[in-house]
Amino acid sequence: MVLWSFNSMGLAVAAPIAALAAADTTGYWQQQVHYEIVARLDEPSGVLSGRERIVYINHSPDTLRQFYLHLYLNAFRPGSRWADRDSIEGRRRFNDLQDPDYAFNHASDVRVNGDPVAGEYPYAPDSTVVRFPLPAPLSPGDSAVVEMQWDARPSTVPRRQGRRGRRFDFAQWYPRVVVYDRYGWQDHPLYPAGEFYGEFGTFDVTLDVPEDQVIGATGVPVEGDPGWERRKADPTVEVDYQREWYRSRLPASQRERSGERGAGPGCAAVELPAGRKCVRFYAEDVHHFAMSLNPDYVYEEGRYGDVVVRVLYLPRDSASWGNGVAVRRTEEALRWLDGLFGPFPWPQLTNVHRIEGGGTEFPMMVMDGSAGLGLILHEVGHNYLMGILANNEWKEGFLDEGFSSFQSAWYFEEHVSGFDPYPGIERFILDLDLDGWSEPVSMVSEDYRDFSTYGAMIYTKAQLFYLQLRYIVGHETMRQILREYYRRWKLKHVTETALLEVAEDVSGMELEWFFSQWLHGAPIYDYAIGKVRRQESADGTWQTSVEVRRKGSGLMPVEIGEQGSGERGAVVYARASGRPEQEVVTFRTAEKPGRLMLDPRLMTHDWNYLNNRERRFFDFRGAAWRFDTFVREPSRRDRPVNSIAPTLWYNDAAEFTVGVRWRWNYLGRFERGMLWVTRGTTGDEPTTFRDHRLYDAYAKLENLVWLRRPHTSHSLEAWYMEGRTGGRLTWEWEHRRSWSHPGRQRRGVSAMWMATRNTAFVDPALWDDGGTAELSHYVEWDAPSGATDWKLRLDIGGGIAYAARDVGVRLDRQYDVEPFGRVTASIAVRRSLSGGAWVFGARLFAGGYVAENPPFRQRAIQVSGADPYQRFGNPMIRSLGAALVRPEIFYHAPGQGNLRGYAPGLGGRWLGALNLELERMVVRRSSGLLRSASVVVFGDGALADSLAVPSAGGDFLTPLFDAGVGVRFRWRLGDLSFPLRVEVPLVVARSLFAHNTRQGTDTFEFRWLISLEPIF
Repeated sequence: MVLWSFNSMGLAVAAPIAALAAADTTGYWQQQVHYEIVARLDEPSGVLSGRERIVYINHSPDTLRQFYLHLYLNAFRPGSRWADRDSIEGRRRFNDLQDPDYAFNHASDVRVNGDPVAGEYPYAPDSTVVRFPLPAPLSPGDSAVVEMQWDARPSTVPRRQGRRGRRFDFAQWYPRVVVYDRYGWQDHPLYPAGEFYGEFGTFDVTLDVPEDQVIGATGVPVEGDPGWERRKADPTVEVDYQREWYRSRLPASQRERSGERGAGPGCAAVELPAGRKCVRFYAEDVHHFAMSLNPDYVYEEGRYGDVVVRVLYLPRDSASWGNGVAVRRTEEALRWLDGLFGPFPWPQLTNVHRIEGGGTEFPMMVMDGSAGLGLILHEVGHNYLMGILANNEWKEGFLDEGFSSFQSAWYFEEHVSGFDPYPGIERFILDLDLDGWSEPVSMVSEDYRDFSTYGAMIYTKAQLFYLQLRYIVGHETMRQILREYYRRWKLKHVTETALLEVAEDVSGMELEWFFSQWLHGAPIYDYAIGKVRRQESADGTWQTSVEVRRKGSGLMPVEIGEQGSGERGAVVYARASGRPEQEVVTFRTAEKPGRLMLDPRLMTHDWNYLNNRERRFFDFRGAAWRFDTFVREPSRRDRPVNSIAPTLWYNDAAEFTVGVRWRWNYLGRFERGMLWVTRGTTGDEPTTFRDHRLYDAYAKLENLVWLRRPHTSHSLEAWYMEGRTGGRLTWEWEHRRSWSHPGRQRRGVSAMWMATRNTAFVDPALWDDGGTAELSHYVEWDAPSGATDWKLRLDIGGGIAYAARDVGVRLDRQYDVEPFGRVTASIAVRRSLSGGAWVFGARLFAGGYVAENPPFRQRAIQVSGADPYQRFGNPMIRSLGAALVRPEIFYHAPGQGNLRGYAPGLGGRWLGALNLELERMVVRRSSGLLRSASVVVFGDGALADSLAVPSAGGDFLTPLFDAGVGVRFRWRLGDLSFPLRVEVPLVVARSLFAHNTRQGTDTFEFRWLISLEPIF
């Protein structure tokens, strides 16, 4: 929409806009700006400088007394709010840049209607917004002329702008007028989250640049050579400069006058030395002017209808961009958007290969990091959603980012068989909702928790908002909404209200409730099916009544039907409003309905589908069943998954142990459970067994649906397994700075009971015959920082130990029950060196046991690795003679002291240990079975209680150390990732206590061990 237009050569022409008179936008107004810019690029310094003249027309009903400009390039330097936010979130981009690498944008000698004015920076030290007092009030309908000198320099670190050698992405560069709308001046500093907002107007831009530069820009080149002819890929193509495009659209009576040179000085006013050229671009009805310069650009051209498509790319990218690839994809994007919204109103669209990856959008222009169809669809979509339908990007980013994600995914839905964006993004957002990370989709950008939350909300959750809107109104109605939204609001500033009004007008539905909860809240959706009554009528038809119960705060229309054979292949009989807490829906069918389900197409964002189906006896809530491959644990959105598999392992007491393991889960995180039933095959039953039965069982339940809380998990375990009986209840809380932040803190409480019942299974070096009941609290921190990863853990617990005397293994204890306390702490660090080629690792451990008497062996602080309770969960090392703890196999279970050269079972009342290693990566892969291979040198040292290893001098402590070399591999099989360590402790002090003494007991011996677990 043009409120005040300037013709193609700069003459002002009054142009009343009929659209404003339409009833559907009555009362709407917007300001109008005309820019006349003359700029010179000095390539060695990277500085673009010149003069700017702004004609500003006040169409608002308000009298203005101030005037604001954006100086956006000042965000990309130290001291800006952008740099400060980067520092808060742990990023270092512009914070440390020095001159001449940082960006700047200055405005000087500013005059309003000829009077000098002084600027103020309301957000200092940030200088992305400057404010000027107007010498005289600007009344409604009046105009002001603002003139200034200015200079600008992009940063060498690209982000929405940048420079590299002779390449320049001037995404932001000139002093830009701040929008004044019905909410006042929208003066807003630039942050990493959030983008831009501009006034519609005209741009008359004259550039003085080196003669060989190639330019892509907003608008059309009305004077000069942008370099396309010299760099066109196909010499036979005649470049369409469209120099007369704007003048050809003027009424015939104005065309002759448009040939006169207006206020814009143009190239005639530019003095050019040798080796330089002048190029003048002109654009109307746009709110920004962007450009990219690179002398190496290759030019290709295409057309969609009357719109010329220009593509500029680098010669090395001819395979991915050239030969018409990027041209055709840009044309295809225009074709799709034309059909979805309406005709493109501008003369041309330029797609340039920018310095940075990803993409950024501007009127008539996109800067892309690649020529992928998805990226082009998204960025060209922004020419409609942001460019033509111009929202405030930092205030209502969902109106362009999520909207363009929605439209580009819709394209693939219609053009790629089987493509469906809904399940993936819905599940991603569901996890954020359930964990309390979701925030309202419509928020001021910097108010989000962090940049990753901003991105998830305005891109992904906003896309889900449009998918849910399409579900409510239907596909065809959604198309009508988009076309009417475009017809009504093109070339205007749009808001949530504008979209809501169009959606309600077209659909005939009241939708404020939907916009309110999806854009301004983060509710949880949960519907449950209640009573179902089927009744056959006299005419043979069936009348069915279904009770629908709303258990969550979110509202959504709910379909009632049968799911069918596929997850989304459904028969829908009726739809409930989903508003009341309880409603009954009645429908009639020709045949008796089968098993009914709420939301059979899985479209309501209902988090808990366990209560959506009619209940049947012995149906396990409609669960899916599969054979358990052990390397994958699949889950489904709509139902639980049950996995069953036989198991087999060996130990000396029961010999071969056969069993069946049954695992189940919902969503991979709720209602997780396991039931494991086994039986030993030995025919001999020693008379010393306290219990002769060889049947064992283990059961576990985790994260029950009815106990769901954000950032909380819980589990209950019970076992009667291989001579031991017990149970454990654990409740854990997790804290993170953000859902995407790799660092986390976990804390939990655990109550456990463990007792021996058959000592034939246990290794007497690791176990005494007795039990413990204990309560513990633990805290664990994982704190990655750049190339360094810190891990800390503290366990504090205590309880009672009780002995079973004179049975099984010998027990040298003089008590039946004794209280004890137990504390362990560890801190580990790994740091990548030389880009990850080397990894240095260190770990410090300390632990202590406090009681009147020495600890049971199973609760002693271990020198070599994991204690027996930690080893109990692995059947390969659980019991005497198991597969990985046989006399000929030397397996290391990491933990506690981690002195890998020593035998398991060396435990005492206290221990302090240090582990050091240096690893050299040899192989690193992102796919395949083998993901990495490395060699390592290590050394471990400890001061141990003499109860663990007797001191040579009879002291209370014993110094220990080992050192050696090893190789490591990391494997990936399905969802299962695991290491293989093969290590050779060549040096072991007090070598009589070494893990492997088969080769001898000297300090220096060839010893080896293996492990399927990381050392720390």
